[in-house]
Amino acid sequence: MNVMNAITLDQFLVFLTIVEEGSFAAAARKLSREKSAITYAIQKLEEQSNLLLFDRSTYRPSLTEQGRAMLPRIQRVIEDVNEFRVQAKSISQGEEAEIIFIIETFLPLSLVTSALQRFHEQYPMVQLRINSVPPQDAQQQLLTHRADFGLFMLSPKPDTQLENRLVTEVEFVAVSAPNHPLAKLPPGIPTSTMREHLQIIVSDPKPPKDTNSSGAYGVMGINQWRVSNVRLRYELIKDGIGWGSMPKPMVEDDLARGTLVLLEPAQWGASDSMPSFKVVVAKHKEKPLGPAAQFLMNAIIEEHYEVQ
Repeated sequence: MNVMNAITLDQFLVFLTIVEEGSFAAAARKLSREKSAITYAIQKLEEQSNLLLFDRSTYRPSLTEQGRAMLPRIQRVIEDVNEFRVQAKSISQGEEAEIIFIIETFLPLSLVTSALQRFHEQYPMVQLRINSVPPQDAQQQLLTHRADFGLFMLSPKPDTQLENRLVTEVEFVAVSAPNHPLAKLPPGIPTSTMREHLQIIVSDPKPPKDTNSSGAYGVMGINQWRVSNVRLRYELIKDGIGWGSMPKPMVEDDLARGTLVLLEPAQWGASDSMPSFKVVVAKHKEKPLGPAAQFLMNAIIEEHYEVQ
């Protein structure tokens, strides 16, 4: 058998205790062992690793260059083992190993960051996967059990298999870069004027079979660029290439700094004002959530109730 395979976690623990306590004798007291047992453990570790870890020529043993090199790796091994024990205990008590949370691409992550921080503090060992999904896929991911729960704008026809809880409303605003021609116009910009300028639109990356029935809302521009996600639209608008609508929470800092300018069209679609959409947190009615996922879902809801 390879002697390296015989190295034990106990030897690593003894090594770290000596480093922390400053001597073999102090480590023996800390671990309630005989000093000879501490010495033997380190001698075996040095033999098995073929390294001299401690300089014993002085009154107090000190780490050699080889010992200092191995210290962070041994610390990492002990930390990993401790984390394994905590996580194993959590899973055995019913906590999830991993949660898959989806958020619609139109929504800023700032809506849930406070809740995510609370979640991490409460469940530090539960792995969280956050997936940004387009609107047309949000409900489907829950219906097909590809995600545990999600945050998205409420569909005009919500699926009856989903349990939706209202979180907040997100207002959309029309914006452009400050050097864009529309930025210089007063409120009540005519639709005919808006139509003359390139509009950046988020749409399904899969082209619709019938281009005349794509269902795009608030499309004014005769010339349109279509992008697959709201982040791309944001970058193009900010660079002054075109104008478009954005979730207000996502651009509030830009509006305050003046890196984006609020546009006030006279009409938006069939309405005389910009739209706002109900944002819900949702799960499949038949998919029970574990304690960690339920905690995060409740934290998201509570966070916005407190703000309201």
